[in-house]
Amino acid sequence: MIRRTHLLLAGVIATFGAFCFVPDFNDDNQAAVRENAVDISGSATDFDVSQYSFIKADSNYIDLNGDDWSTLAYKLKETATRPFSVVHIGDSHIQADVSTGRIRKNFQKKFGSGGRGLITPLKIAGTNEPYNYRFETTAANTSAKLLKMPWMTDMGFTGVAFTPTPLKFDMKLSTLVKSNPDGDNFNRVRIFTNGKIFIDRILTESNQDVKFTASAIDDEDYVDIKLESMEPSITVNAHSFEPVTIFGAELMGNDSGVRYHAIGNNGATYSSYNRLGSMGCDIARLDPDLVVVSLGTNEAFSNMLPDMLEAEIDYLVKDIKQFNPSAKILLTTPMECQKAQRVSRTQRSRSGQRRIVYSVTQNYVINDKVKKMRDAIIKYGNNHSIPVYDWYNVAGGDGASTKWLDSGLMSKDRIHDTFLGYEVTGDLTYNAIINAITSSI
Repeated sequence: MIRRTHLLLAGVIATFGAFCFVPDFNDDNQAAVRENAVDISGSATDFDVSQYSFIKADSNYIDLNGDDWSTLAYKLKETATRPFSVVHIGDSHIQADVSTGRIRKNFQKKFGSGGRGLITPLKIAGTNEPYNYRFETTAANTSAKLLKMPWMTDMGFTGVAFTPTPLKFDMKLSTLVKSNPDGDNFNRVRIFTNGKIFIDRILTESNQDVKFTASAIDDEDYVDIKLESMEPSITVNAHSFEPVTIFGAELMGNDSGVRYHAIGNNGATYSSYNRLGSMGCDIARLDPDLVVVSLGTNEAFSNMLPDMLEAEIDYLVKDIKQFNPSAKILLTTPMECQKAQRVSRTQRSRSGQRRIVYSVTQNYVINDKVKKMRDAIIKYGNNHSIPVYDWYNVAGGDGASTKWLDSGLMSKDRIHDTFLGYEVTGDLTYNAIINAITSSI
């Protein structure tokens, strides 16, 4: 469905709304996954958490809050005949795709790879892109980011978008197999747009033509491309008859295994995604079996109150449920972080008039509001039977940020993790998810 009403809707909501290394597995293992039902017992990674005594390994579980995840267990067993799809929505922690990349590879090591999954034009929109893919164009364009309002072009569920200026344009989509062992070849591509595009030619990385078929469905905003060969990188030459906006592409391999899609945007909050007005409808194109929502950090740096956060969570959860009735939903809480302490000093001018000058120092204090946002997420889960993964507690609870910083797991900004920290997060999150699924049967 065409989303040309998003710009108007976004303006209304913005005005009145609240502020809101797992080794690769070989081809034989992949074949075994494709040909046989998978035994999901004993699937958790052998992550040695003992080296970080502050991490609460005994608390590394998901509180299902009465929900039944047995359907996920049965679906995960059938990855030989159908892909198991996860959509993970979040903020800058997810945009980097380090923790989610780790979860993806843990899943795919055990259950097979259905492809890289969703990639988005983050770099085209002027923000940081994950290390494991590239989404590029040589065409002049107008771009937009979720948090930069007003949007200069239509916006979609990925939180980034670009509209090529010419009606003939190109896109280069790469999984970086050569430089990244986590890369995936693909032979099917689905490009998400707000209108129809037509594919003229597809070239390999060495500029060789690739045979393909492309089809578009009238009531769906994407074009489905099937390649006759598996490729790590392609350049798509396309055209449209009117300006069209592009939101992202899904890179797929076999119709089996696991597809783990990450949708992350720096600074994002629940209300950011709610502004889109069609998040639940749009992610349905990814056919999710499980939707994970990892937000709450940025709310802790805003004026949002806990009851306001619960209302925003409820809006997003209901939206997801409406259009994805068979999907399970998991909420995760943010871990403790810190904020720079804002101090003031008084200076006097020569005329004797007083003025106050504010400056940010390198003195950091715990952002106590993170815990309030965490409590609101837990409360919402308890009251609405939505599973919650309390990462705040698992990471170490109160005082964890200092211990993560001292252990090289948290970056110097006291908000984000280091690469190693995100890998630890990914391993623990995967273990919690897979254990919750296996314990459901």
